[in-house]
Amino acid sequence: MPDVTLFLPLAAAVLTALTVLTLLVGVRGLVRRDADISARMNTYLGGQETSGAIPADPQLAQRLNETIQRQGFAANVERNLAAANLPLTVPEYILLRAAIPLVLALVVLLVWREPLLVPLGLFAGFVAPIFWLRMRRTGRNRDFNDQLPETLDLITAAMKGGFSLVQSLAYVANDSPEPTRTELRRVFQEVQLGLNVSTALDNLVARMESEDLDLVVTAIKIHARVGGNLTTVLENISTTIRERAKLKREVRVITSMQRISSYVIGGLPFALGGIIFSINPEYMSKMFEPGLTLCIPIGAFISAVVGFLVIQRIVDIKV
Repeated sequence: MPDVTLFLPLAAAVLTALTVLTLLVGVRGLVRRDADISARMNTYLGGQETSGAIPADPQLAQRLNETIQRQGFAANVERNLAAANLPLTVPEYILLRAAIPLVLALVVLLVWREPLLVPLGLFAGFVAPIFWLRMRRTGRNRDFNDQLPETLDLITAAMKGGFSLVQSLAYVANDSPEPTRTELRRVFQEVQLGLNVSTALDNLVARMESEDLDLVVTAIKIHARVGGNLTTVLENISTTIRERAKLKREVRVITSMQRISSYVIGGLPFALGGIIFSINPEYMSKMFEPGLTLCIPIGAFISAVVGFLVIQRIVDIKV
């Protein structure tokens, strides 16, 4: 059997080359983007092009950006980046998704000097940005929904003071915490750039994915068509959202024991398996040998995951 250490220099060289190439393409894209922005600003401001500007001839980064933007998943990625409030374009995010697994695999290879761990590093680097983006997006959505009743009260008060709806959004955005401040300012900027209020609010709903916000936007659209007292409608919606949030907290308290049980059922087998493996590796390794014994860890893994998902489904009470 060949010695795996012979493959270390070759694997390290390949990972290093791929990492450097990915980073160079990403840096090239960033520099080109900044140069394009500067060129457009100089055009509108009547300035002259700087001699150090990057020429606009098609390069690898530009062709890569155009190819990615034409893909079907680009719109979904762009919406997720906007919801997470990340100042990245879709090609930059894709390059980041490609660079992180390569860097992590290279670090794993240089630290542990074990080529068999490289796939694990690649997998961890691949899923880490996905979970990080999802957690950031979920956190912003949760904070926005928690701030929505107070935001509606401030908008209602501003409209009673004589402001229009768009003016009220701009006024409330100045005194609101994040992420409400950023999202309301984005709506106001979209209206200033030529979008109508309904389209700008629809974009806000697409970013936040909030049922309560969807109810508010629907009420605003109905008011724009049939008229009525919008301030009274927003006050009633604010009261409804507060009562529903109170009911959700009560349900969450009641089902807390069941949710903890699902975490125990899902994590206890893996924790015990890790402890036993650290105490007696030879004993645990026999279960992973080819044969009927391999059904034991597979069945345990499937049972733990199914038990966790079933309990989570039971305690997920819609309000």
